[in-house]
Amino acid sequence: MIAQPELDFSGPALRDRGISKVLGNNEEWKQRFFTAAAMIVQARGTVTSDLVVEAIGEPDGSPNVIGAAMRAFAVSHNLQVVHYQKSQKPKRHAAIVAVWGRTI
Repeated sequence: MIAQPELDFSGPALRDRGISKVLGNNEEWKQRFFTAAAMIVQARGTVTSDLVVEAIGEPDGSPNVIGAAMRAFAVSHNLQVVHYQKSQKPKRHAAIVAVWGRTI
């Protein structure tokens, strides 16, 4: 019998696999997202997904890619949630968005 690799079904593992899958289907948009997010965080010290989407537009397909890209960018740039705020976008119906930045 061939040994099967252990699958991790913990919340963080499932989240990370989901992020990887959705971003893998949107590579060009992800690169634009990362570039814009880097410019915003450099200029402002913080960044939100609302600001990035305003700069580059929404992705094709599922809006889930927005949150996936924001989290992937934040992790890759050692950002943490500084605070939360209501979205200023009418389309988001005042959803709560994370404000990401560097903390010391």
